[in-house]
This record gives sequence, structure tokens and C-alpha cells, in this order.
Amino acid sequence: MLVLLSAAGVASFPGLSQAQDTEFVIGDVVVRGNEQIETGDVLRNLPIRSGETYRPGDSSRLIRALYDTELFDDVSLSRDGTTLIVEIAERPTIAMIEVVGNEDLPSEQLNETLDDVGLATGRIFRRFVLDNIETELRQVYFSRGQYGTRVATSVEELERNRVAVKIEIEEGEVARISHMNIVGNEDFTESQLLKLLASGTQGLNPFSSRDNYSRAKLSADTEALRAWYFDRGYLRFDITSTQVTISPDKQDINVTINIDEGEQYSVGDISIAGLDEDFGVDEAALSSLILLDKGEIYSRKLMTESSSAISDRLGEEGFAFADVSVVPDLDDENRTVNLQYALNPGKRVYVRRIIFNGQDRTHDEVLRREMRQMEGSRFSPAALNRSQTRLQRLPYIDRVSITTPRVPGSDDLVDISVNVLEGASGSFGAGAGFGSDGFIFNINFTQENLFGTGERLAVSFDNSTSQDNFSISYTDPYYTNDGISRNVRLFLRNTDTGELASTANFILDSYGASVRYGVPLSEFSTFSVGFGYERVDVIGTEGSLMEVTDFIEEQGSEHDLFDVTLAYTHDTRDRTVFATSGARNSISLDATTPFSDLTYIRLGYNFEYFYPLSDALTLSLGARVNYGEGEEDLGSLPFFRRFFAGGIQSVRGYRTNTLGPQEMGDAIGGDFRTIGSFELIFPPPFTEANGATRLSLFTDFGNVYSDVTDFEVDELRGSYGLAFVWLAPIGPLTFSYAQTFNDDPTDIRDNFQFTIGSLF
Repeated sequence: MLVLLSAAGVASFPGLSQAQDTEFVIGDVVVRGNEQIETGDVLRNLPIRSGETYRPGDSSRLIRALYDTELFDDVSLSRDGTTLIVEIAERPTIAMIEVVGNEDLPSEQLNETLDDVGLATGRIFRRFVLDNIETELRQVYFSRGQYGTRVATSVEELERNRVAVKIEIEEGEVARISHMNIVGNEDFTESQLLKLLASGTQGLNPFSSRDNYSRAKLSADTEALRAWYFDRGYLRFDITSTQVTISPDKQDINVTINIDEGEQYSVGDISIAGLDEDFGVDEAALSSLILLDKGEIYSRKLMTESSSAISDRLGEEGFAFADVSVVPDLDDENRTVNLQYALNPGKRVYVRRIIFNGQDRTHDEVLRREMRQMEGSRFSPAALNRSQTRLQRLPYIDRVSITTPRVPGSDDLVDISVNVLEGASGSFGAGAGFGSDGFIFNINFTQENLFGTGERLAVSFDNSTSQDNFSISYTDPYYTNDGISRNVRLFLRNTDTGELASTANFILDSYGASVRYGVPLSEFSTFSVGFGYERVDVIGTEGSLMEVTDFIEEQGSEHDLFDVTLAYTHDTRDRTVFATSGARNSISLDATTPFSDLTYIRLGYNFEYFYPLSDALTLSLGARVNYGEGEEDLGSLPFFRRFFAGGIQSVRGYRTNTLGPQEMGDAIGGDFRTIGSFELIFPPPFTEANGATRLSLFTDFGNVYSDVTDFEVDELRGSYGLAFVWLAPIGPLTFSYAQTFNDDPTDIRDNFQFTIGSLF
């Protein structure tokens, strides 16, 4: 006999009569009507099993349990003898979701919003979720200032109890801020305060998005106002209200920010609490790190920076998790604030393990040898920061991030997790074009991280109108375990200056080899010594100057040169390419030995300085000074070893190697050269600050003199302009456009210049 079990709110099945809900022992449970949901899943959610007793009133409890799963549209119970029959009607599943019309809202953000509310392919379809998503999407667009946005949804039923959901979005225009006011200011003008905000009315720049309203941007603006006042001593400053009104057409926004400035406070007494002699640093040393003095105007920014400086100083003593909190005590009557820096250093922390992640090619030991923080030693933020700088200076490492997770179960041990992103370590390229040195052809192969060892192999061939250069070099940065580097180089060079206008005409063929060792003297200083041999063959031409022909007659055309090179370099730059901070000073001496056919000496000083003005803006200063002297019978340096200037690698805007002394209209070089530059470096628009390109506004100055005694400031040539550098696969591409000043009518100008394979 088949009967329906009564339950409030349960629909009867057609063809069955209503029967009394009676008690019985369940012999079996049968599920009917399920298509996609497994029978076992239904039974697991049913709070009754075979062998249990069904009692009157259980229907509501059992049906509610299945409804609570939100998997079913309808549930009813019946019995056939001792068999409990569960009849279900499944909710459809979502087979596909189509979203159209979203152009301003990224698909990733939209999909994340849909997923958060439970609308995704393969999930159970619930009508109320679809209704909620309309409201949710409108809120997302409203927060972006697009108040005219419309959202409509539709559902199409598919076979096998599935549905297709379509969401149509009609995006409204971003509402523009037509008026923005600040009310309640007394000590600062409204124009001063409005300049602090990212939101505002449209200015002179038609491409600016300043007048695009968004709730998040306005929230950030109010925090910027709060920070401005707190950093100027207004500790009772408050934003009493923010009023935003929108025009009926939802296109114009009026914003009014009401503020209460309050009184300005100065600094009262400053003290340090919790200091212990075991910290390894005395109170005077910590007090010197506090950037505020008694009587000064209070600044929350300086107070926070002082707290961070004290924390970092304690970190140098091994207290990696030192907590330095500031307890301000306001005296409203005298308008002062007393500051107490409370120290809670915790335990000294030591490093258990250093773990490298992310490298596929580079051997672990290559990265580990750059670490200045050692395993088993006391944790040091300074050593860790220096380790990160050394790692990111490696040419085959693109990015480095370091975290210091605590060791589970320990309060005095940390692991150091070094996450590296490897860049391109090898390149092969070829290029052709026309530049400042005529026709240019270049082919090169470079491997900065040979077989993952950190060793460098470079082979290059450069051909231009005046030069053919071939070289191969091999560098081992850790030739010894102490960090002594070795570079071995072979080269072959042919120069025909007769192919260039305004330079002394001669042909120079040379080949040779050199070996150079670099000895680290400290973390930032290196001393290097090199030995080289070069065979030089000088050939005069019909256009050669008398100086060239006289040199060949007196000294001969073939010369064996053995030279020694000494150099000292102090380098604190954060990167070797596209540096943003630090300085590099280098002093060098290059001299031939008595075994050489020609004897001369050359001295050089090179200076580079980088200062970050902001995250994207860097100031760069540079200077180069060179002096040389030849043996007594030469009178000066050999003409092919003299210094030249002009061109993209020295004073831009002037033709390459044309500045300085001339004879018969041709540049002949000199024994003394001075060059300087100022640059303001920034990334091109729509690119990353640390990407592969950069722009700079520059000014260069410099000249070449026959001797140091001939130097005159008035004779320095100058230029200013715009430069662009791209770290292309074939090598660095450098372009510049310059206008000259303090020039002479005899100077040859090249306003536009470019080169492949070198950085200025």
C-alpha cells in the first residue's frame, strides 16, 4: 500500500490519496527524481537511516534537512510498506555564464565578484543569487563613479536540468567632479588643501583623470588631509562630514568636505621606557634617532619614522621582532604632547636556514655566496638589506624579495626565504642600421650565467663605417673562494678614421689579449689589476696629417705594447644598470711597461651619483676626468691613445670625437679631458618604473685640451636635450636629441644620435 506522509508545506503527488502519518520501522530508503545529484549525496543529508523508527511529525524535520542543502526545488516523502520513498526535484545547475558589455570593469574583477556570491559554472542555480548579483554589480560600478550603469539578467533553460545565465551590462559614464570644496579651514587656504587630493575638478591637462569620481579615491583623499594636519601638529583635527551630491543626469558630482582643524600642538617631554643594558645600545644612541625635539611642532610622520629607526637599531642587535610603540600624552591646556617610546624588544633572534626559491637555472651556491646574512648567526636587518642589494645587482636576476618567517614553536629563530625572479641570462642578436658612425652592423652572443654558475661569456662583432671590432671575453666573478674575480679577453680591431669627416686620417690595426683580477677590499670597494698585450700597426693615408706621418717616420708603424692597469672602485649603487640610488667612484692608472715600444701613462677618474627624488624620478650626476703623458721623445700621448670627446657617450649633440684641438680642420685629441652631466631620469609613460626602458632630460658639458695647463672653463662645450634607452635583446639601444650651447662655429653638431650596445 502506497501512502503519502503528511507534512506541512509538502505537496502531494498526483494519483495518491492522503493517509495518516503513522509510526513504522524503516526497512529501506529509496530516492527518486535525482538526475545529477548522486543518491548517496541525498542519503547523507537525510537524518534518518534504514532500521530506525519513523515517528509521526518526522516529515517536517526530514524535508527541512534536504531543503537546507539548497540543492532542491521540491521535496516530498511517502511510504510503501516499510520503504521510505524520498521524491525530489533538483535545482538546475549552471552550464554557462555569459557577460556582455563590461569594458571598463576588468573581467578578472567581475568574475571574482560573481564567484564571491556563488554564481559560477557547475554550481547549483539559485534565483535569489542572480537577483543579488544585479545589486552587487551596480554597487561595484557606483563605487567607480559610474552611476548611470544598468544591469539586466536572464536565464535560459537547457536540457538535462541545466540553465544558461546571461548578464547584460550597460556601463554608464564616470561621473565628473564639477565642484569640490573644503569648509572649516582657517590656517591653510582651500587651494593649498585641494592640491593634496587626487580628486578634484579638471585642470589644464585634458588627459587627466583627476575629475573622475570614485568612492575609494575620495576615501584616500580624506586620509591624505588627515595626515597633512597630523604632520603639522593638529592632533585634534577631524573630518566632520563628507557630502557628495549627484546631478539628476548622474554626470556631475559636487563634493564638500567639512573639517575642524583644532589647535596646533608642539612636542613636550620625550622619554624612552623599557631600556635594558642587555640591549647592547644605550639611551643616548636611541635618543639620537628621534627626529623630534622638545618645543618643535609635532609631526606624526616624524614620530613614526623615529619609532621605525629605533626598531631597526634594535634589530641590528639581533632583536628582529622588536616592538617600539609610542604613547602620546596630550596636554590640551598648554597644547603640548609628551611622547614616550616604549621598547619591547623580545628575544634576540638567530637565523636557522636560508632558503632560495624561484631559480630554475642558477645554482644555489651562486646566490648563497652573495648573502651577507649567514645561517646560524644573529639576525641583522642591515646584512639582510645588503644581501638583497647584492642579489639584485646580478645581471641575470630580475627581482628579489625576502621574507623572514618565524620557525614554528620557537620565539628566537627565523628562516630567511629569498624569492628570486630570474631574468634573461643569455642573448643572441644581430642588427643593422645607420647611426652617428655611419652604417652599423652588430652581432653578439652573451651568456651572463654560464651553465648556472654566474660566470660570463661574451662574443661580439661590431662593424661600422670606421671600425671593425671582434672580441671574446670570459669572466669568473669568484675565481677564488675569497671573491677575487678574473676576466680574460681576446680582441681584434681595425680602425679607418679616413671614413669619418673631421678626424685625423689614419688606419690602425691591432690585436691582443688581457687578463684582469678584481680584489674586494670591503663590501663596497674593489681593487683591480690587469696585464695586457697589444700589437699595433699604424698606417698613414693620403689624407693623414703631418703629425701622423712624422710619428710613423720617427717611431715606426709596428709596436708591441705591454701594459699594466690598476684601478680602485667604490660602488654603492643599488643596481649596475638603471641604478636609482648610490654612487660609484673609480680611479684608474693605465701604463705601458719598459718592455713596450712606446711608453706612456694614462690616469682617469669616473664619478656617478644617483638620488631617488620619488619612486619614478631619479637625479643623476656624472663626471669624468682623464689625463695622459707620453715619454719625453713623444712629447705627449701617442695620437691613437689620446682622449676625445663629443658624441652620445660623452657630450651629446656634437659629432663623435670632434671636440678639442684640431689641425687642418680635423680633431687630433688631447692629453686632458673633462666631461660632466646632469640627468633627470624617469620611465616613459604607461611603463613600469623598473622596466627595460627609460627617458631622461639631460645637460652635458666638457671638452678636450692639448694639456691640463690649457684648461679654461670658458672653453667647455655644452648641450641639453632628451635621451631614451631601451635594453633590447640585441643590446642596449640609446637615442638622444640635443641642442648645443657655448659652442664654436667650427664645432660639428649632430642633434640626433644613437648607438647600439653601450650605455652612457
